[in-house]
Amino acid sequence: MRKIKFLFPVLFLGLFACDNYLDVNQNPSRLPFSEVGPEKLLPAAQVSTYAVQNVTMNQLGNVFMNSWGANVQQYTGGWAREYQLLVDNSFYSGIFENLYLNVNNFQKIIEAPNPNGQNDYFVAVAKIMKAHYMQYLVDLYGDVPYTEAFKGVENITPAYNDDQFVYRQLLNELDDARDIILNSTTADDISQYDVMLAGNMQDWFNFANTIELRYLVRMSNSTGAVAAYRDQRANDLVNVYGGTFITSDVSINPGYSLNNDAQTNPFFLNFLASAAGTATQNYSFIAPTAHYYKALSTYAAYPTAAPSTEIISGSGVNYPNVNDPRRLRIFRNGASQSVFRGVTQGSTVVDMYPPGQAPGIPGRIGLGIYNPYNQTAATSVLDYAVNDGYVMLLAEAEFLQAEAALRWPALFSNDQGHFQNGIAASCAFHSVASTAYITAINTKVKFGWTGSFDDKLHAIMYQKWIALMGVHGIESFIEYNRTGYPLTPLATSASQTRKPRRLVYPLTEYIANTQNVPMITQSQVFATTDSSHPFWMLGDPALGN
Repeated sequence: MRKIKFLFPVLFLGLFACDNYLDVNQNPSRLPFSEVGPEKLLPAAQVSTYAVQNVTMNQLGNVFMNSWGANVQQYTGGWAREYQLLVDNSFYSGIFENLYLNVNNFQKIIEAPNPNGQNDYFVAVAKIMKAHYMQYLVDLYGDVPYTEAFKGVENITPAYNDDQFVYRQLLNELDDARDIILNSTTADDISQYDVMLAGNMQDWFNFANTIELRYLVRMSNSTGAVAAYRDQRANDLVNVYGGTFITSDVSINPGYSLNNDAQTNPFFLNFLASAAGTATQNYSFIAPTAHYYKALSTYAAYPTAAPSTEIISGSGVNYPNVNDPRRLRIFRNGASQSVFRGVTQGSTVVDMYPPGQAPGIPGRIGLGIYNPYNQTAATSVLDYAVNDGYVMLLAEAEFLQAEAALRWPALFSNDQGHFQNGIAASCAFHSVASTAYITAINTKVKFGWTGSFDDKLHAIMYQKWIALMGVHGIESFIEYNRTGYPLTPLATSASQTRKPRRLVYPLTEYIANTQNVPMITQSQVFATTDSSHPFWMLGDPALGN
């Protein structure tokens, strides 16, 4: 991938740059948008929105999906709010606030002057990225500002739009982007400014198709008018836009380096170490859960006095009893530990470890999350500061295609092939072999490709959960809310009987946009069905605007 000098956006009316990337004669942190063109906005917007996905959203998804636990051997009280499900207007408010803040830069590219169409490719990429990130706002919050959003000081109290209306508008943005890519004859080359796909517009076209497929699959349980709309879009995706999807991971790298903390990969900085090599607290705090341990291990690795092999008591579904080759890639042994240990969410003791062993320091985040270093003993953790980030994994795209083919075989095909390709892509990402594992897991109902429709759907969600663990955790949580799969235990300290169906708008909205922001109660957050939930949970909602 082409690397550019590092660029981050700060407040939505200004930018700052490192290494003199902005060659101007005034303080670059005070630049108005009128003096910042798409070539400077694009890498800034790509990097800043990815950081929200990679850190805040990723962490919440991994904790909610019982992948990440706390190192209770060294810390107390970690993630109490997440475990207890204390979801209020201060809970992970940075997701809403920072996505809007940074998607604004994509909107500015879309609205920028475009004489003779020279900025067409910038506009196409901005529309695709806007659709990618705005979907998560709808999926986590339901109704959100759209038609009056991104106006800056011209409108600081935007109205909220119906969420499925926003979905339709964002799908229109994808149409616009693909039409630009197909038809523009005057667009400038953007390769030196595009820190994701290096200006390869066929790759951007395929990424747009993959994002649309995620939208359509999200609406898979819709009925009535929404289902008819979804089906027409699916037909067009295949027959108008070719049904081509990404064939490799969609990565991002603006030139991550060890020059200073701000220039390192955001996962590295938040979960591993500083640029100077000082380990973060998260590196010793985040541990594998007992759920993770049992899901990716054979029963022989469970403690002699381990709890039941049933995933959730009364479900009748047991863990697969297959050794997953990714287990010591996603997490690894704890510091100075020769065996792998896990912790039940909500427990105060380390409670998962091999027979004959004793409690000790649990595992920690494995370096295998970010290849190509493959966790060799000689590899320094600092090597990971410069690694690519991942906006979408190939594995995710393959599992989307597997589900689409399972649900709509008249339009999409090779469901089992895509399912197995997703596992293979995930194993390749972690530099482990997949063939033997695929053979073994395919004999396990609900974990491999066997059984009923629901069994296979659970298998897709289970494998997607593993593939996205530590990389894009929020996607797994949203898919869990859509399907109820994979079966995932609550923390033992949970104050609710189910995971939240949505998040609450941040306190800043209730203070500054009181007349427009919907009031959301705790009972609505955890209700099985409520009109405030994202529309794709509700079957046949009336078409809104």
